[in-house]
Amino acid sequence: MKIVQECFLKVWQTLFSIIKIVLLSRPVQGSDSQSSIDDLVVLGNGPSLRKLIETNKYFLEGKDLIAVNYAVLSDYYSELKPRYYVLADPAFFNNPVHCNRVFDNLAAKTDWEMTLFVPVKVKKSSTWKLKLHTRPNIHYQYFNMTPIEGFAEFTHWAFNEKLGMPRPRNVLIPAIMIAMQLNSKHIYIAGADHSWLKDLWIGDDNRLYEDFQHFYDQKSASNYPPSYHLHNMMYNLYITFKSYHIIENYAKTIGKKIYNVTEGSYIDAFERKKI
Repeated sequence: MKIVQECFLKVWQTLFSIIKIVLLSRPVQGSDSQSSIDDLVVLGNGPSLRKLIETNKYFLEGKDLIAVNYAVLSDYYSELKPRYYVLADPAFFNNPVHCNRVFDNLAAKTDWEMTLFVPVKVKKSSTWKLKLHTRPNIHYQYFNMTPIEGFAEFTHWAFNEKLGMPRPRNVLIPAIMIAMQLNSKHIYIAGADHSWLKDLWIGDDNRLYEDFQHFYDQKSASNYPPSYHLHNMMYNLYITFKSYHIIENYAKTIGKKIYNVTEGSYIDAFERKKI
């Protein structure tokens, strides 16, 4: 009975994913900026990245770097000079506050050749492009964030065709998928603490709180909306960590090797490697 149920679920997920591809995905070009370096590092924004930069910066030297989200706010951004940058959250394009913070800083600080990857659904939006019009050295690439599920043969085909990816509940998911589309043989993940479990707590008001900290800012607490409960958070974490296992299985089929070099990371999908 369990096998029948799992098969039925896969059939439904595959059919639903096909519908999502038709409705949401659009053709995207192959990367115009293929990596010519064997090693590439995806830089998450976890607090551990600061320690890596300050004590083991040599590890990043001679490797292509992918930065994400608010990395541009860091004092280290201009020093690291990432070759690639990935933005996935719609807030960076739809919310003026987030849009201004990210793109104004990208325009002001980026004086080297860099490829910016953004979702295909913001391709027609001119707001963020206008902010970067003075920086011809920042090139654009688009990607499909369509969540793909179903039989492995189907999902891997969709990933190969760049039609979508495992459910992207975290920017690291599209960043790793993009990294695998480049020519680098080895992909390292740094600053991917993902240790939210120990940072969550419930207040006397029964509200869900989290102690936030990124490598570019100080620790601070924030509360979630009253309608967002602990089980909602746990479900989102389940999807996130499951997506990493899907990525690891896919990476094996295309001959890519992913290493997690984040000290104390909660991600259990990729082989660990100490620096």
